[in-house]
Amino acid sequence: MDFYCIENQNHSSLIPSFLSNNELLSYDHIEGFDDVGGWLCDDDQQMESEIPTDKSTENSYVWSPTLSMTSSETRDSEAMEMESQTGIQNLLTAYSEAMGLEQRELAKVIQKCITEKASHNGPTLERLALNLFPCARTEKEYLKQESMRNLKTAFRGLYEIFPYGRFAHFTANSAILEAVPPHVDSVHIVDFDMGEGSQWPVVIQVMAQTRKSLTITSVKLEADESGFEEARWHLLNHARSFGVDLKVEERELGQIVNGNAFMVFNCMVGLPHMGRTRRRGQVMEFMKVAKGQLAKSEGIITFGDGEDSHKMENYASYPLFFDGKLSRYKALYESMEWGFPSYLNEGRIAMETLFVAPFVSSISWLQKWEEGREYMFSQNALGLKGRKMSRESWNEARELVKEGESPYKIRVEGGNGNEMVLEWNGTPLVRVSVWM
Repeated sequence: MDFYCIENQNHSSLIPSFLSNNELLSYDHIEGFDDVGGWLCDDDQQMESEIPTDKSTENSYVWSPTLSMTSSETRDSEAMEMESQTGIQNLLTAYSEAMGLEQRELAKVIQKCITEKASHNGPTLERLALNLFPCARTEKEYLKQESMRNLKTAFRGLYEIFPYGRFAHFTANSAILEAVPPHVDSVHIVDFDMGEGSQWPVVIQVMAQTRKSLTITSVKLEADESGFEEARWHLLNHARSFGVDLKVEERELGQIVNGNAFMVFNCMVGLPHMGRTRRRGQVMEFMKVAKGQLAKSEGIITFGDGEDSHKMENYASYPLFFDGKLSRYKALYESMEWGFPSYLNEGRIAMETLFVAPFVSSISWLQKWEEGREYMFSQNALGLKGRKMSRESWNEARELVKEGESPYKIRVEGGNGNEMVLEWNGTPLVRVSVWM
């Protein structure tokens, strides 16, 4: 079994409408999509050697009791687990209410009770609860150090196995390529948080078909961040193999210069594979710069949100905000558990530890709540106009997540259908919106 393979799908709407039919490329044939993980993991054979070849375990996606357990023992075990989860859920609710009332000492007592009840090897809610609090720091640091040994493999696995990042990148790229007018000779992408550059190989390959030049500007957000040069090298190499005139640069946000190119302002925030989040003030500044630039030139804004950061108006109090965060990350944990073979449990733990746990923090959530009241982030408030998602993009996103065969669903929202949402059992995980 090739555990890291991606099902073939026809994603022709990634290609701009001005290409002739015989030039259309399907998304699965665009090398950057399948191979971007290879930038971070060069030893595929080692990865595959770690996967058991026993066919009897190949489809073990859901935990089941051992055969040695009797039905009564199974019922008892399930009842105990349900009771434990209910207790932790009630404690988490009490904790958020105490924090909302600024009763910090009471919150500390409740926090201690939660960490005594929960386990890193327990069910979803227990693992989520432990990651919320710093008092389990020693064990968390140990798990992180162990997981770091497989950082590149874990990144590749998370990006390719689960749809979160691929959905966001695919949806944004579709909108970008559909929006590029046929008459422009160059495209300039300003990327808020480029990271590994995993979003852009597909766009580079399509640019090869259109013979347009491409500039990608990575916004420099933190002085001590590294990784840009490696991402730049990979992107230039990829462009060179397709004969694309590509320039990759890094600039401060205030240094972004508007030229004659079609401008793309791309902002991805809080997607699980990123393993990091950004301050709301930084996002607001980026969006304001984007709006100012688009007032002077043709272009588009694509915004991928893994945190629902522009929905603060839905939360009238901290307990409501906390419950919303809890539901969101519980759904994320459950989706990872559902989609990952049980015999590779250590791999899932590594992914949770490296890429999801950094988003789960009681301290961070409180800061986001306080920051959110200061920066009520809304594209509508900025005076931006939504650009409608295409039906082709929607249908292909549904294929990407195997809607109907899995608990994932794609929903279109926004005043004029300019938002596409990836849901897990009705809970939003990732939202992508398009503006102009």
